[in-house]
Amino acid sequence: MSNKNHSGDSAQLSLFDILGLAGNIDSKYSSDEIEEVIGKLLTAKRTAEKHEENERRRREKEELERKAREEKEKKEAHIREVTSMDLPLDWENAFNQDVRTQGIHADSISDGLIFSLSNLGRVDIEYISSITGEDYKTIIGALKGSIYQNPETWDECFYKGWETSEEYLSGNMMRKWKAAKDANKEYNGYFADNIRAIEKVLPPTVATKDIYVTLGSPWVPTDIIDDFIEHLLGDWRRYWYSIDNEEDFNTKHDELTGTWEIPFKSRYNHDVKVTRTYGTDRINALHILERTLNMKSVAVTDEVVCNTNSSGKKRVINQSETILAIEKQNKMIKAFQKWVWEDEGRKERLETIFENNFSCVRKRIFDGSFLRFPDMSPAIKLYSYQKDAVARILFTPNTLLAHDVGAGKTYVMIAAAMEMRRMGLSEKNMFVVPNNIVGQWKNIFYAMYPSANILCVEPKSFTPSKRESVLERIRDEDFDGIIIAYSCFERIPLSKEYYRNQFVYEQKLIAEIAGKKNKATSRLKKKQEAVSKALSELAVTMDDLYNGVYFDDLGITRLFVDEAHNFKNVPIETKADKVLGISASGSKKCKDMMDKVHMVQKKNDGAGVVFATGTPITNSITDAFIMQMYLQSGELAMLDLQNFDSWIGMFAERSTEFEIDVDTSSYRLATRFSKFHNLPELTSLLSSIADFHQVDTLAGIPQIDGYTDALISKTNEFADYLKDISQRAENVRKGYVSRKDDNMLKITTDGRKAALDLRLVDPNAMFTYQSKVARCVENVADIYFKTTACKSTQIIFCDTSTPKTGFNIYDEVKTMLQSKGVPSDKIAFIHDARTEAQRNTMFAQVRKGDIRVLLGSTFKLGLGVNIQDKLIALHHIDVPWRPADMTQREGRILRQGNTNSKVQIFRYITEGSFDAYSWQLLETKQRFITGLLSGSLTERSGKDIEDTVLDYAEVKALAVGNPLVKERVETANDLSRYLTLQRKLVDSRIRMEKELLEMPGKISNQENNIAQCEADIAFYNGWKQENPEPVDSKVKKEATEKRKHLREYIHSSLIGYVLEPKEKALTTYRGFEIILPANMTREKPYIWLKRNGRYYVELGDTNTGNLIRIDNFLDDLQKHFDKLKNGFAKLQEREYQLKEELKKHESFSDEIEECRKKLEILNKKLGVDKT
Repeated sequence: MSNKNHSGDSAQLSLFDILGLAGNIDSKYSSDEIEEVIGKLLTAKRTAEKHEENERRRREKEELERKAREEKEKKEAHIREVTSMDLPLDWENAFNQDVRTQGIHADSISDGLIFSLSNLGRVDIEYISSITGEDYKTIIGALKGSIYQNPETWDECFYKGWETSEEYLSGNMMRKWKAAKDANKEYNGYFADNIRAIEKVLPPTVATKDIYVTLGSPWVPTDIIDDFIEHLLGDWRRYWYSIDNEEDFNTKHDELTGTWEIPFKSRYNHDVKVTRTYGTDRINALHILERTLNMKSVAVTDEVVCNTNSSGKKRVINQSETILAIEKQNKMIKAFQKWVWEDEGRKERLETIFENNFSCVRKRIFDGSFLRFPDMSPAIKLYSYQKDAVARILFTPNTLLAHDVGAGKTYVMIAAAMEMRRMGLSEKNMFVVPNNIVGQWKNIFYAMYPSANILCVEPKSFTPSKRESVLERIRDEDFDGIIIAYSCFERIPLSKEYYRNQFVYEQKLIAEIAGKKNKATSRLKKKQEAVSKALSELAVTMDDLYNGVYFDDLGITRLFVDEAHNFKNVPIETKADKVLGISASGSKKCKDMMDKVHMVQKKNDGAGVVFATGTPITNSITDAFIMQMYLQSGELAMLDLQNFDSWIGMFAERSTEFEIDVDTSSYRLATRFSKFHNLPELTSLLSSIADFHQVDTLAGIPQIDGYTDALISKTNEFADYLKDISQRAENVRKGYVSRKDDNMLKITTDGRKAALDLRLVDPNAMFTYQSKVARCVENVADIYFKTTACKSTQIIFCDTSTPKTGFNIYDEVKTMLQSKGVPSDKIAFIHDARTEAQRNTMFAQVRKGDIRVLLGSTFKLGLGVNIQDKLIALHHIDVPWRPADMTQREGRILRQGNTNSKVQIFRYITEGSFDAYSWQLLETKQRFITGLLSGSLTERSGKDIEDTVLDYAEVKALAVGNPLVKERVETANDLSRYLTLQRKLVDSRIRMEKELLEMPGKISNQENNIAQCEADIAFYNGWKQENPEPVDSKVKKEATEKRKHLREYIHSSLIGYVLEPKEKALTTYRGFEIILPANMTREKPYIWLKRNGRYYVELGDTNTGNLIRIDNFLDDLQKHFDKLKNGFAKLQEREYQLKEELKKHESFSDEIEECRKKLEILNKKLGVDKT
């Protein structure tokens, strides 16, 4: 039987079919032969099935390839479509019927950009097109370098998502670079310009040695901590017979609470490394490590009998065991900081994390020169720094207006609020101000905007009976500004619903984090329970307590808070126990402010708050965290720095020391931040919210030629007292005296008092003319009589000795001034004004010159006091304790509104005392704050600003009159000057770099305009040759008649085309199209002339002369061309100058470094370490 021709058919048979067929075959075939046939048939079947399977796969593959091809083609077609910059023929500009373009015309595209920024607060290509008449593609080409399209906001639309170069090339540049790279790859090189621009301005990488990392740095991954544990203490697995899941032993870290948790802290049993090398018998190494990661103090306590406690027991610190544990902690930190950079792979990984999150932030420079303030009174002129600050408020979500005291922050806030109203960026603005200056705010507001609709809310108009109607007015009426006093603002409650939503949101956030095994810390679980409990309690409380208008009903879109440093005492959740100056409870008014700020931000996409203060950082650099919590909480959360413990883990170095508890006479642990690190990263972070400005004479501030230092020679009695001070410091250092009885704070305070007047520390001391009081009185009296005609006033600051029974500086000054002929009624103490009304009366008398000498303390006279009108001199009779005190004092005289063009500030310095050195310390710390807020700090580490208590070495050096102290003061002053110059230089370079980036687009646009104008001149000259002026009177008459009809036609068409949404081609004249513009007003008629180029021609109110105006423009086209050529040459020259200037690489770095090294040497010689 042959199967050659039947293999195909047989292949379709089943085995049973084949067996059935075999049964019918003649018995002449043997069973072997039949079996062979069956075998062949089965092989044929398998071959056919395989062939069919291959065929199916081939078809599937072809189908997949076809679909992939189609998908690719579709995608490429889509990319071509979205990046082609072509619009449909029937496209309508969204602004053609928008009131914001009515009557607005821009002569150039660059002017159009300025109008877009000043009227909309953003770059809008459609708007620029509507007011210039240029197409989108031309506008984008002309503004190349001045604007960039953000790949994260463009929404695949070529005319959307554009930002100014200042905005796009600032912030986290690494994040923007990655986004541009990804988008550029996806859209076939469309974002190549972005990548090039970003790469030019990427901040330099921070060297590993300059990165501060410690146990508790929030950006260090948990697996690195696990690796360190094994490196330090060995393999823990050898102590365990069976392990179900090794992951259970991994370190946990949740970024919400900032908690680190090490499971199974007894995993090493009693290994020597755990109980001896890096731990103690009382507290093992992993317990110390966990506490260190959590910024907690390492303390060992004992239980003792205590009869005053109900339990009869209490726990007290075991001093010797705690000292040992702290030593182990320090040893562990040093071991980690050495180990962490040793492995090349780990080093690279950490460097990348640090760079991507912290060191790639570029400061934005704000330029408000484009702002016109059309609704502001012409009598008010803002200074350039004030305009820049307004621009920042317009273009950033939240702002810290950290301008010097007296720099005119009120004007900035009012101008910004009104501009935001005009631009449609804010509907309802509220200004929260101190009670005593509501009237002052109201006066300034009306002076700036006389027709503004303002509501002032003061305590007298916000009594319980009136409160509801006032809140209803705020909610329902359309005010330009609501000025509300602090105390009234506090009385507006947030709704129960707001708090409920907050708790629900927090619940979801916690649940999301807790669901991740390596983040589910016990503290997070406790927080979860606490939030759930609070939510339950909220459900049964607050019912029916209040049924009126809540703060969240008012519709506030922008909240401005004046003197915002008054709201720094917010509750801070922290595990870093016993930290001086940090409160877990805070104050109710500050907690209320934080809640309201976050409510406004929540309703406005994270934006909507402006804080204004001349002293944002007063007690410690940790004040910066408070300001960031108010204004930058979202950004902090993105960097996992949203809680205090993570923030200090990133920026602060703790030191824990023993102090005497004055109340109990026992030792207590006190935690301070001995140093701050990664400061350039902190200042970069702050620069996105902080607008800093130091007062200068250009801003209407009186001129001051430095301090007038009055040096008082030391007396023999004072020299003896200094020796006593020196001995006291030595006794404290050697422990000869209990710190309860004497300490460095007491010594520093006594030294300051003695320098002021020895009678403050020694009741038996005698009066001497060789004293600060005598010298101050001489100066005050001299100025008093010299300025009698203009009734100039003076202010004397003294914090050390205030009015009281017995000897005090205030009464002494007054008595001596009277003895020199100054009438008693011309001298006043701020302490005599005990009510707000009395203060206001006293200040009015000072402003008029009726009171001419006012004495006061920083606390009572240094804040929110406007008495500058006639102030000619300020006297620091003692040294203020904090930089903020110095700023507030001097802000009384260095203030806008002072009618004196030049003033004096006296500092009284007793020779050999702490005075000169204390002043230098203050200036150093103020310089540090300035650098931090202005975004120009280059030092990577520095001491905290609160440390104004002198140490042993300083007291010793000052007491013996070491000449190196004077040299140190001079060197520190030089350093301050060079740092200021360097900051200004850097700002100037940033502005020049930005301008240079914009030049190619401007030059290219100018070249196009020149080429088009040149072609139009050639055409027009040819037209004139072909169409000479008629000579024949008849022809001339006909031409005149035609011109008359044409000009009437143009005029009537123009009148009928007022505020039309679209342009309209009217007719052709001399080869040029006459185009009626969109959004033209009747008051300012004009037309476009178009051929190759496009030209703006302003016309008159009547038809006569309009055609002559057009003729004149065409005849003068050569002048327009020359103007364009001249502009082109200027652009080229400017580009050349910028390049040359940027080649210079000027810097004061060498001088700064030299001063720093010199200071370091002097510090070592003097045995001090002050930053």
